[in-house]
Amino acid sequence: MDDRTEFNRLFWHSRRGMLEIDVMLMPFTRYHYQSLSPSDQLAYRRLLDCEDQDIWEWLRGFQPPSDESLATIVLKIRRASGDLGVT
Repeated sequence: MDDRTEFNRLFWHSRRGMLEIDVMLMPFTRYHYQSLSPSDQLAYRRLLDCEDQDIWEWLRGFQPPSDESLATIVLKIRRASGDLGVT
């Protein structure tokens, strides 16, 4: 599979069952994913395998993921989305 096809697949996988998650993940995927390090790209793909409720709690800062690489990518997504509660 070529890079563009893989990216398109990832972009659509970023579309979740909750609009609140979509508005954070889809722009992040479109504008930031390709500039991430390979380890952060892997963490992002792992994040997409998580349950929507967990992703929602992490993205809103209700609780951090226990996995350090997921916590790092969640923080990057929150910063990219303009979350003012993130320092």
